[in-house]
Amino acid sequence: MRIRLRPALLIAACALLATAGGYVMLDRWQRATIFSIELGDSRWWREPPPGTEIFDITLRNADKVRAWYLPNADPGAPTVLYLHGSRWNLNGSAFRMERWAEMGFSVLAIDYRGFGESSPILPSQASATEDAGAALRELARRQPDAARRYVYGHSLGGAVAVALAAQADQPALAGLILESAFTNIRSMIATTRYAGIPGLAMLITQPFDSLAAIQDVRCPILFLHGTHDSVVPPAMSDALFAAAGKRRGSLQRLVKIEGASHSGASRSGMAYDGAVRDFIQDIAAATSAASPAAKFPARH
Repeated sequence: MRIRLRPALLIAACALLATAGGYVMLDRWQRATIFSIELGDSRWWREPPPGTEIFDITLRNADKVRAWYLPNADPGAPTVLYLHGSRWNLNGSAFRMERWAEMGFSVLAIDYRGFGESSPILPSQASATEDAGAALRELARRQPDAARRYVYGHSLGGAVAVALAAQADQPALAGLILESAFTNIRSMIATTRYAGIPGLAMLITQPFDSLAAIQDVRCPILFLHGTHDSVVPPAMSDALFAAAGKRRGSLQRLVKIEGASHSGASRSGMAYDGAVRDFIQDIAAATSAASPAAKFPARH
């Protein structure tokens, strides 16, 4: 039997959920849906790349954030903090960490609390951003030169990266790199089966509003998006790029990776590598930097 609710009843149900107890339930549902933590093995499941240092970052409340650090042999190599998206933990997204290492970066990656071996909580926008902030401070400790520090976020990780980079009290960055990023949860709802539920957009507890936050990001930004992304519409990167354009004095670039899927852009070879290389070199030119960090590292 299929239950069909009239619009008026749906609105009443949403109003009921907005009460104290209902709000808590709604908030937990949103967090579980947005992060969609995948348990167990997957076809992408991998062990840490050889040479990876595995450790925990301890937060002020004693919670643990599991971190992997894969150093480049060159101490002058640029470093990147990799923030993964929903569903997969570090093991499931290790291939992106490997790709950035292949491009010549030292890579620090974390599992937000609730994922993998990090403290077991139901993650939220606030907790994921806090975890990313702790990781960025760890990255700054390992790489004191801000000209060699980058943050890279994929999908939901892009929203976390924007929220992080928008905070004025965080360590400075040379640049922010966003792959398959979305504008906000409100717009993402419009692409799902929940789009027709009246009033749902007014009950969002986890906004992840990158469209607004990106205007507070002061470092250069590179947007990467596959043209065949069926999860996050490529037009969302267009909108983010336009919103970022309201800033003054910061380099920004949008590159569409022809034929790439939501998770496939980083595997597209020189189209991807070249976009990152050009971005870093243009940052160097814009800042007249001459340090090794300003140069795109050679592949090896």
